[in-house]
Amino acid sequence: MKYIIFYFDNSVAKIFVEKIDENGNSSMVLSSPNNFVSKDEIVARIVDVDQPEDAGKHIDQGYAFHIIQKYSPVRAGEGIVFDQDSLVFKATDYGFVKHDRDKSSILLLNPLRIQKDKMKAFYIVHPTKFKKIPTVEDIDENLIKLKIYTIVDKNTLANDLEQIDVNAPQVHRIKVAQGKEPKDGFDEYFSPLMDFEKKAGKILEDGSIDFKEIGSIIEIKQRQAILKRIPAETTEDGFDIYGIKVPGVMKETDGYRLGENIVPSVDPNIYASTIDGCLEINQKTISVSPISVIKGDVSYESGNIDFHGSVHIKGSVLPGFTVKAKGDIVIGQNVSDAFIEAGGDVTVKLGIEGKGKTKVTAGGKVKAKFIINSNVEAIGIVQVDDSIINSNVFSNDKILVTDKHGKIIGGETTALYEIHAKISGVPNENKTILAVGKNIIIENELKEIRNRMNPIKKRIEEITQRVKASFGEEIFTNPKGLIAILPPVKKKTCLELLSELTTTNNELKSITEEYKLKENELIFDHEPTISITNKVYPGTLIKIKNNLRLIEEDLHNVKFYEDGERKEIRFIAAV
Repeated sequence: MKYIIFYFDNSVAKIFVEKIDENGNSSMVLSSPNNFVSKDEIVARIVDVDQPEDAGKHIDQGYAFHIIQKYSPVRAGEGIVFDQDSLVFKATDYGFVKHDRDKSSILLLNPLRIQKDKMKAFYIVHPTKFKKIPTVEDIDENLIKLKIYTIVDKNTLANDLEQIDVNAPQVHRIKVAQGKEPKDGFDEYFSPLMDFEKKAGKILEDGSIDFKEIGSIIEIKQRQAILKRIPAETTEDGFDIYGIKVPGVMKETDGYRLGENIVPSVDPNIYASTIDGCLEINQKTISVSPISVIKGDVSYESGNIDFHGSVHIKGSVLPGFTVKAKGDIVIGQNVSDAFIEAGGDVTVKLGIEGKGKTKVTAGGKVKAKFIINSNVEAIGIVQVDDSIINSNVFSNDKILVTDKHGKIIGGETTALYEIHAKISGVPNENKTILAVGKNIIIENELKEIRNRMNPIKKRIEEITQRVKASFGEEIFTNPKGLIAILPPVKKKTCLELLSELTTTNNELKSITEEYKLKENELIFDHEPTISITNKVYPGTLIKIKNNLRLIEEDLHNVKFYEDGERKEIRFIAAV
């Protein structure tokens, strides 16, 4: 009866198997230390005996580990030879032996492990039951057989093998082949020297967050460092363990490209702005622009805008948001219940509207298609295409409503020199006030001066009443005589009060002079007029300088002016 004696664990099929510990963690462990064999080592023997227990008498010397099973046909697979005379299976090289039941064969697994990128190869080494490991020559022969030519330095390999303690068997991973890594390249790019990210919002003193203040515009000063140059690097080809060329790759980087108005500084790798402006990022290209462009609406996406240059908004300014600019502001659509402040011109391609909360101020001109329920102030001309309705509009120059049906209805429209429209007022509606010859800016400044004068006048009155009550009216007609006869204590009090009165009067005199100088700025280059070329409806109130005229009947094609001699408002044909 035939039996086969396996000198290895014939139940395992792989060198390493997955092991899961009690915590559910997975790791790869050696499947069997008994399956590593060296060259010419017997791995199995077939015996023919009368009784099963007699098979054990044929176990080869030194093979403590063995498994005896009833013989089933089995052949020698890769790395194994079978001796027909001795009925033994032997290994042709160092490796890990296994029994492949599906193919009815015993074969040797190559201990060589090659990385996926084929740049490195490793030998899995574990001392055999006879304390043997592969030699440098064994490994070299195996690699050449597999057409691997980039073998590591033999002295290094020999040293690594010498470090293995065959008396303390464990798994070792020895590098046996090494290709040359290719060097990837990249084009020149730039890395930021500042934070380009928007803020989530501004934390207020009470701990709340204003989500409208996200700093979407990054202001840049001239000569401010912005980018660091990362020089380009060329590629270098490498090769894998088979000697096959592995080309270097030109890789995309996360860096930025150079745009407009940014040049090298004193340090050739540090790039700075040539102008004052704002940072503009367009598909990874960094520029500094004198104009900040908001591609959509001014909303929570952009936050409030505050910029020292000009701002161009492609969409609208939504309710509750603010746009401030030292230069011009151009708005592609509408302004609704928002705050707009420009040092230069404000241009609104559609309309300025709201529920009374919209305010637009400009150091230059204001231009819009219409103005409804809003407050507008401009140093320059206010030009409106269609209509001004229920709004307070001021120009320190003139206000023009240019459409052929251009109208001003309700509210108060005030200009320094001229108002021009086709229609003013409307039947049975709110009063429409048209005023010229008023400089609101100077009048506001005069009001501020008066506000400073009032407490001074009040203090003068208080001091005067106190002096009169304590020392009588005579103190102002014969101060020296009265003071001379006063007792010392009263004399001191009187002198202090009179001194304070003199100082306060001088202060009032100085502010009065300031007031007169400011009033003189109200001189007009030419006489102010109001021209309504189609129809003025009753209820329209005309103001020219300090004169008023309420229109009580329909008027057509009229130009209002002030009669200087009569100090009254009159009108003539407008055209």
